[in-house]
Amino acid sequence: MRKRVVSRFFSAVLLILAMLISVGAAEVRAESSGEWTTGDVKAFVEKAAEYARSHSKDESLKVFSAKDGMFQQGGLYIFAYDFSGNVIAHGGDQSLIGKNLMGMKDPNGVEVIKELVRLANEGRGWLYYTWPNPEHAARQEPKLGYVEKIDNGWFIGSGTYGPAAVKQ
Repeated sequence: MRKRVVSRFFSAVLLILAMLISVGAAEVRAESSGEWTTGDVKAFVEKAAEYARSHSKDESLKVFSAKDGMFQQGGLYIFAYDFSGNVIAHGGDQSLIGKNLMGMKDPNGVEVIKELVRLANEGRGWLYYTWPNPEHAARQEPKLGYVEKIDNGWFIGSGTYGPAAVKQ
């Protein structure tokens, strides 16, 4: 009887370990392939929003733009804009910081920043668009982006280029 209980206990422990290992492997695969789920993107933005609300704006923008910083995870990075369309932080392409992209359209005619501003003014939201993928030599690729308003002055976002970005 005691051997059976011990055997079941070890079987349960091994099953739990196998599950934890498979979850970790899935995260590594997602990070290395740049394929992130919508849940991953939303959680990433929410984590960055928490950071922004608990630190100064200047410190947050610096951290969001830092290469290989805490808000750089494979193909995921944080971008930040003011509500006039000025780039105030960009983890994927720092050369965009200081530029106004309000009038920019993607190859499909989507007014990307104008739409992101609209969504952020509503509090948060998702947008399908095309954007240069820094992981693929800045090639234009479909992207599904998520934005969240920080306050009346600015908002942040991120997005995925993987299968989650292909409109169903």
